[in-house]
Amino acid sequence: MKTFLKYSGFLAAVIAVVGFILMMTTPAFSNGDHVINGTAAIFGEDLGELAGVKSHLDAAWSATLGWILAMVGVIALLLGVILPLLKLEKFAGLVNLVALCALVIGGVFVFVSQPCSVTTSGYGASAITNPYSDHALNATWIIAAILYIAAGALAILPAAMDLFGKKKK
Repeated sequence: MKTFLKYSGFLAAVIAVVGFILMMTTPAFSNGDHVINGTAAIFGEDLGELAGVKSHLDAAWSATLGWILAMVGVIALLLGVILPLLKLEKFAGLVNLVALCALVIGGVFVFVSQPCSVTTSGYGASAITNPYSDHALNATWIIAAILYIAAGALAILPAAMDLFGKKKK
């Protein structure tokens, strides 16, 4: 059990990185006919001409926030693995606690991601409706959100060990 506790922070970081890769490389939303890829859902994308009007696919704010929190969580987990090696166990516990919060909240934001909206400009732009409003969240993003929450739950172990563990003198 002590060996598992020792490597649980690294294991949580690996799980979070897998979720991060899923989120970046797989489709985020789809409706059967059209797919919005992960990077477009996180950062937005220029669509060019849509029905004769210049259009831009806006980023889904909850997807962007979930991506940022996941990145913060992964960095914090990696710091939480390195800091005990430098004999900074209490600080590592706080960093792991930050990773726990960031990953769980980021996973929830990915779960509640809504389809992207389209911003149009030019003559007749007000007549264009959002063609992406009927898109649903893809299963790979749901899996990424589950992985973020699982990595956050696993980050409880190193945080508790570093913050509350008894040191032998």
